[in-house]
Amino acid sequence: MASTVDVISMGRLELAIGSGAQEYEHIAYGIPFPSPKDRIDRMDEAVEVMTKLWTEEKASYSGKYYQTKEAVCEPKPRQKPHPPITIAGGGEKLTLKVTAKHADRYDWGYLPSPAVFKHKLAVLQNYCQAIKRDFEEIEKSCWPSGQIFIHQKGNERKPTNMLPETETASFTGTPQELMGLMKQYQDLGVTFFMLFFGDLPNVDSLRLFADAFIKKTL
Repeated sequence: MASTVDVISMGRLELAIGSGAQEYEHIAYGIPFPSPKDRIDRMDEAVEVMTKLWTEEKASYSGKYYQTKEAVCEPKPRQKPHPPITIAGGGEKLTLKVTAKHADRYDWGYLPSPAVFKHKLAVLQNYCQAIKRDFEEIEKSCWPSGQIFIHQKGNERKPTNMLPETETASFTGTPQELMGLMKQYQDLGVTFFMLFFGDLPNVDSLRLFADAFIKKTL
């Protein structure tokens, strides 16, 4: 399916995959929720199978969870060797090992500070060195905040009806203040930002930020 989407979108697919983190979501839909190691090992094998199917005429694979024998994937993706892969999850013992092996980009979700982000970069770099992969091949990305609520100076709008832990992780401020936060991550090499505007589908926050950001970068 992903390969077909890449073809019909003229090579614009970006594939993100994670091991699953919310047990209640699995229970809700009757999906098994094995141990973290089992879920992450499955993800590791799944990415290996996908990349083989995308890049080989006939793909054979024998793993603990998945097996294929001369399996065919047509059409092949438009992007070569395959669409970029984002590995989601920031677990330092297991997930970052898979990130080092497979990721073109990572998604660690929201982290509370640039210092924590810098620490995870060091862990990932160590895993890359262990398997002799160039750390710089992986694009640095981040969520600079949880949810984002933008206002103009002197016209502050606080989010309402939020859980305390969600409010603590969220950003409420001006476009310039958000860009200042993003600059701290840019200084660590981040080139891709994931911004979660909490008032969507209302686009007021997004429009305020976009207008200020465009003016700054022109």
